[in-house]
Amino acid sequence: MAVDIEQINPRNEAALRAWWEVGDAATAERPGKPWPLWEQSRVSLPADNPEHAIHLLGAIDGREMVGAGLLTRPLLENRHTAMAFAFTRPDRTREGIGTALVHELEVVAAGDGRTTIQSEAYLPPDGSAAAEAFAVAMGYGVASREAIKELVLDDYRARRDALAAEAAAADDYRIITFDTVCPEEQLESFGRLLGMLMAEVPLGELDLESSEWSAERIRAAEQRQVGIGRHVQTAMAIAPDGAVAGVSDIRVDDTDHEHAQVGITLVDPAHRGHRLGLALKLATHDLAVATYPELASVDTSNAEVNTWMNAVNEALGYRTIETLLELQKKL
Repeated sequence: MAVDIEQINPRNEAALRAWWEVGDAATAERPGKPWPLWEQSRVSLPADNPEHAIHLLGAIDGREMVGAGLLTRPLLENRHTAMAFAFTRPDRTREGIGTALVHELEVVAAGDGRTTIQSEAYLPPDGSAAAEAFAVAMGYGVASREAIKELVLDDYRARRDALAAEAAAADDYRIITFDTVCPEEQLESFGRLLGMLMAEVPLGELDLESSEWSAERIRAAEQRQVGIGRHVQTAMAIAPDGAVAGVSDIRVDDTDHEHAQVGITLVDPAHRGHRLGLALKLATHDLAVATYPELASVDTSNAEVNTWMNAVNEALGYRTIETLLELQKKL
């Protein structure tokens, strides 16, 4: 059955709600928290975003939305890339709706000069899913594999004290914490560390380049998080010379105090070997638990080849709930 593909204005709340409901239904069978709450989406999707342009598509059959598409385009670096996602209402799969959405998302991306399209497919651990076959059929190859993990906070509480004893050997480094807004004293050094991210995390075959983080860019990103009601509970390791040696964060939305997500964890290569990764993780988890007593779980994802970070997360109590395929296609 033919459907019409239409652009969705995220400031049209009724249309956005219909779009959101398709994604919510399409991800309902996945474990963890794969789809944001409506209360968060209605704020975050229409908000100005200095980092990414957001383009929403709806597949319309009569007066019903049966498919939803999302395209995000980086605005400051990696301007040759875009991220594309297509969701089909579960009762309307295998009708070509997802294919039509992906084709239109690629047309929009190409019209903006994007030559590399990236996406994601989610599988059961050590299993397969229809999303993988669909990606192959659409010409997307696997550029990297990640494990999505979930931590039940009761498990963390049971392990916390023993892990803290291990992390105590952080020598002369000190750990500071804050909610979203970096202290002015660390701002420049924080930007230097963020600029290392793409060079230090395992990217596999993903066609991504490094970024530069000025003080102005960091402040703009922080203000966006504040504006959409997202708290970035952050821990920083400060070296004896005052430089930022490492950072980790956990993100909690005002609309959902039961579930959280790890953002980044990064230690400067010059400062590795001091158990800073574990110390930073403990600090962020302690901060999140203290701030949100009702917090029940935290999700994270790491490249399967990142054995060091996977070992830290498993020690904290994280357990794999899905496999994430990072997909890529050259137009």
